[in-house]
Amino acid sequence: MGKLKKVVQSYNRLVRRKGLAGLDTAIILIAFIITASVLAFVAINMGLFVTQKAKTTINKGEETASTALTVSSSVLYAVNYPTNSKSYWIYFTVSPTSGVSSVELDPATTGLSFVATQEGLTLSNIYKYTLLTVPNPGTLYSTVSGSYLTLQNNVSSGGNTYVYYPNPYYALLALNETLGKNMKNSPIYINYTAYTVQSPEPVWLKHDNNFTFTLTINGNTVKYYVFVNQTFAFSFPVAGDPLVGSAIAPAGSTIGFMILFGPNVGSHIFEYQTINIQITPNIGSPLTLSEYIYQPEGSVTSIG
Repeated sequence: MGKLKKVVQSYNRLVRRKGLAGLDTAIILIAFIITASVLAFVAINMGLFVTQKAKTTINKGEETASTALTVSSSVLYAVNYPTNSKSYWIYFTVSPTSGVSSVELDPATTGLSFVATQEGLTLSNIYKYTLLTVPNPGTLYSTVSGSYLTLQNNVSSGGNTYVYYPNPYYALLALNETLGKNMKNSPIYINYTAYTVQSPEPVWLKHDNNFTFTLTINGNTVKYYVFVNQTFAFSFPVAGDPLVGSAIAPAGSTIGFMILFGPNVGSHIFEYQTINIQITPNIGSPLTLSEYIYQPEGSVTSIG
């Protein structure tokens, strides 16, 4: 009887041990499943986060990659035709690209470069001035034959005063008037009286690149004499209500850019070659103008 009891007890212990082992296995399996589920949940959420982040980055990249400016006019090139031995200036207009609300064109944040590989010319950061920020356009005038020449058209809208220069020569006069307080250090000087042997030009103008232009004022033709001592570019509002005092060009506006050539660059003539002009605003990708110049066909030639 005692032996039978011992056998029964041994059997019960064996069964209990197997049961506990099975329970341990089940607990471990459940813990593994829970852990795997948590890890899968974290991975899925991380995947969604990365996907959303990538989508945001792509959208941002598309905004940055698009060009914020577009050319909105012909590209004009001025030389001393028919001699064709000096270059004077290049002029064109730009506008914010469709879908772009505004573009800042402050010279401090906007770059402009000019490259003429065949001539060995690479000019960087030549954008120096803008008339977009002129605080009081009403003071921009020049005395001509005893009368005042209004250099700009003013438009009032919503309590703001807007200004534009539809004629680039008016913009030149406005720039001259703006910088004229320190004539000897200014890159440009404009006079409406010709220098003669009896009244020669000042010494500080003798080596400048110089050209002339005419305007009809009150029925009279007035000739202006322009002297440029260094190569630079400037911008000015042409149309579309750019706001005075701000370098921002809003959607629908047209901004003129003029590159004036100093004596060193002006001694080159650009023909039978391609020139490249690049404007890099503070948003979007650069705007690149690549124009092939066959041969100047007049004092002012459309090259693109």
